Amino acid sequence: MSNDHDASQDHRADPTARVQAGLARAGGAILGRPGRWVLAGATPALTLAAFLLVLEAGHDQVRRAARQRLVIAEAVLRAAIDRYQYLPAILALDTEVRDLLADHGAPGSVAAGKAGSVNAKFGAIARASQVAAIYLMDADGLTRSASNWDQPLSFVGSSYAYRPYFRDAVATGASRYFGVGTTTQQPGLFIGKAVPGPGDVRVAGVVVVKVDLDGLQGEWRRAGEQILVSDAAGVVFLASEPGWRYRPFRPLADPETSRIRAAQQYGDSDLRPLLADGPAEPGGTIHLPSSDGRTGSGIVERVVMPDLGWTLWYVAPTGPASRQALLAAAAVGVAGLALAFALAAAGQRRQRLRSERAMRHALERRVAERTHDLSDANARLRAEIAERERTTAALRATQDELIHAGRLAALGQISTAINHEINQPLAALRTFLASTAVFLERGDGATVRRNLQRMTEVTQRIAEIIRHLKDFARKTGPGHTEPVRLAAAADAALDLLRVRLRAEDVAVACTIPADALVRAEPVRLEQVLLNLMVNALDAMRGAPERRLALTAMHEPASSPGSASCWRLCVADSGGGIPPEHMPQIFDPFFTTKAAGEGLGLGLSLSSLIVRDLGGSLSAENAPGGAVLILVLPAVEV
Repeated sequence: MSNDHDASQDHRADPTARVQAGLARAGGAILGRPGRWVLAGATPALTLAAFLLVLEAGHDQVRRAARQRLVIAEAVLRAAIDRYQYLPAILALDTEVRDLLADHGAPGSVAAGKAGSVNAKFGAIARASQVAAIYLMDADGLTRSASNWDQPLSFVGSSYAYRPYFRDAVATGASRYFGVGTTTQQPGLFIGKAVPGPGDVRVAGVVVVKVDLDGLQGEWRRAGEQILVSDAAGVVFLASEPGWRYRPFRPLADPETSRIRAAQQYGDSDLRPLLADGPAEPGGTIHLPSSDGRTGSGIVERVVMPDLGWTLWYVAPTGPASRQALLAAAAVGVAGLALAFALAAAGQRRQRLRSERAMRHALERRVAERTHDLSDANARLRAEIAERERTTAALRATQDELIHAGRLAALGQISTAINHEINQPLAALRTFLASTAVFLERGDGATVRRNLQRMTEVTQRIAEIIRHLKDFARKTGPGHTEPVRLAAAADAALDLLRVRLRAEDVAVACTIPADALVRAEPVRLEQVLLNLMVNALDAMRGAPERRLALTAMHEPASSPGSASCWRLCVADSGGGIPPEHMPQIFDPFFTTKAAGEGLGLGLSLSSLIVRDLGGSLSAENAPGGAVLILVLPAVEV
């Protein structure tokens, strides 16, 4: 009795004890029936909050992936256009073309005379370059010659003076215009070039190359991507979904509609708008109708191509993000219900465990009072460590994706050279096959065996090129390193640039010792060397003399305990780096090139890769040009 009285007196005298007793009673109430109802009522709100948080995080991830895919799609589209940009300019300088325009008499037979010669030439070039058509118009817009002269829908004799690509070429000397052909009703990109006239005649005619971009749309469709390209008026003319083509995003103004119909740019399309209010802002959600009656929706990102007057749109589906959010919400709901059942079970056991819990709480309070500060510090430290680990992992994943995207962009820049490199052995293979058939008929077995041996060598060369491209394009991680010969990596990068080196008449001197062995990841090292060489070639575009030198020198360890290294120098004759640009050349997105010729990521990614490999990348000027210096740890044999 006296003990109970003393305890009661102690409770009243100590406010802290009273608060702790109140908290203990509140904890018991939570485990009781009212607490279970509170948790049951809060479960829907927690489920909704979890759904919204996970959905927003998923949408952010979709936006980042869409922006990365947009960079690659733009590079592929530009490569498809730039591949044929040179052709009309070359044909405009052709002597036979100018002679045909100078002959103002009647056209005569399309298969004979000057017109017949130009027709045959245009037909051969169109088949070799795989363009849809090549044709020549005089100063009045009348077609004098065409690659399809012998087809039912020949352009010869038709006037296209009303077409914008003709008027723009006459006015400015060159034109690029996408539209539906008025004769063939087939869409394509029309690239025009004015043919200079003799004397005071500024324009004698216009050469036009029509490029079919339907294959690019097919690739988008097969890849399951939702990609659109619109013109300056907002009319979609290229799309992975056929039902989106030749339709504006929003209703067009009457003058704009009249202009398009007068030029017959999109044939007899009714120009029905895809959306009532126009497209959403980048990062927003868009809902596009499809041909099967369903709606193609997703997060939209775009990039403007001002030199072409086009806008490239990428619509990333949000279905996976929504499903992930639903799964997370379901998990939270199930967890809430499970917790409510657990609390119900705990309530049934509360009476039996009350005394044990009271003693445990008393002990925990004493321990918590003595270790409160330490526990808080440990909790903060664990939270900081976890956050840094998550940030580091996300940064590493983004870095790897950026490096891989840079590698694919480099492949896109040299895709024309790669195409030429494969076409050469294919042409040789066709020649050997044709001659082998002749020698078989003659019974010349020895020559047939020699031809078969040569064909085997040609196919081995093609296989080697494709294997090299697959190795270069595959995803790699920074964790794997192995001994790599610098000379072999340099030769592999030079092999990818072989056609460009020949085309630009670049003298290459590679004096890397055969025993130069470094520790690196082979594909990433090759990507660095390719970026350095491409940078050097770009710097020498206007140089009267083009020289590319690759040298390597072994540097012994500078101090006890340090490792030796190899110092590789890539030198060009491009005039050097301006002093004011030297501190910025390794910064992301810094470039001195014109818009559309580069993103300024090559040297930045190269520096990042080299740092991961334990090396360094620097730049300096030398007499006649710039020198990029790559230092990597050596492998001692």
